[in-house]
Amino acid sequence: MFIRNQRRALGPSARAIVLWMCGALLAGCGGNKGDRLEQAFKDAGISKAAVAPMAGIVTVDNAVPEPFTIVMLWDPQKPEAGVLRAICDAEGRFAFTSYDHGDGVPPGKYVAVFARFNLGGRLGNFDGPDLLNNLYNDPDKNTADPAFQITVSEPGKTDYHFDLAIAGKTPAMPGAHAVTELHATM
Repeated sequence: MFIRNQRRALGPSARAIVLWMCGALLAGCGGNKGDRLEQAFKDAGISKAAVAPMAGIVTVDNAVPEPFTIVMLWDPQKPEAGVLRAICDAEGRFAFTSYDHGDGVPPGKYVAVFARFNLGGRLGNFDGPDLLNNLYNDPDKNTADPAFQITVSEPGKTDYHFDLAIAGKTPAMPGAHAVTELHATM
């Protein structure tokens, strides 16, 4: 699956994306960033979708993963919407963001999908092949594993731990819906 855009709680509306960017740019201009962002949404007649924290840590064979390991959430009820994504830091920690760092994702049922790519030529692009050997990048395959079925609800959860076993496993061929590369959202 060739994912070009990250689905956000804002939806695909260009106006909403511009408002979010304006809120981010106003962060250094005094006052409370959250209040300014709330006002920008209100002025545009847009209401923010509810979100709940979804964060944790990923390890690969019980060790910190290499850079550019990506955690993705796929909604099986809306497969055309693509995936939400979060990039693991140097310790393997991740936190999904919709409006403000680590605030989470819309409540719902998701399938967790994982991949690790090389950073591509353009900022924010991640190019294949999947360095986790296509073992965890296919939402169709991960749907069958209860460990990757995630229900996000209030008050959220920030202590997920996914240990991905790679050693000794035969690399897989990417399935029809496997995430094989990601591109920036602009």
